[in-house]
Amino acid sequence: LETLIHDFDTLNFFNPGARATQVYAVADALVRPDFRDQGLLDTAVVTVRYDNGAIATAEANFQAVYGYDVRGEVFGSAGMLTAGDARTSELLCYGAEGISQTTQRSDAELLRDAYLAELRAFVDAVRQGTPVPVGGTDARAALAIALAAIESVKTGQPVDVAE
Repeated sequence: LETLIHDFDTLNFFNPGARATQVYAVADALVRPDFRDQGLLDTAVVTVRYDNGAIATAEANFQAVYGYDVRGEVFGSAGMLTAGDARTSELLCYGAEGISQTTQRSDAELLRDAYLAELRAFVDAVRQGTPVPVGGTDARAALAIALAAIESVKTGQPVDVAE
């Protein structure tokens, strides 16, 4: 609910009009095993099946020491799109310690343009009295996937997504 909920929103956005029907998830506290008893699982992989036949995956890990890393890929019969790049520039530094590159360190740095567009869309909707581009139905669809993923981790089985 804290991390992958945003990924589930994105998966649904990339698959417009489709409804998630089944989720299978595995997760564990690999970075901080001491948090397992509190229910904080820091590493997860989730597979989502949709009613149009699409299959999507989302992964999360709380320990990207090299920077804030969010990437996406959409692959289909007509080609592939990729998004997300933690690099702040094309500059590579070659030194005695190896090759390094400066990366984004937070979600606000990496997703700045997206956050600004989201805020602008909300302000425009309020000013014009129009619906926001993403509403409660979208939020509930992502929540249904998240709840199914949590249940799948507990049972070790695929879980049907509630309507």
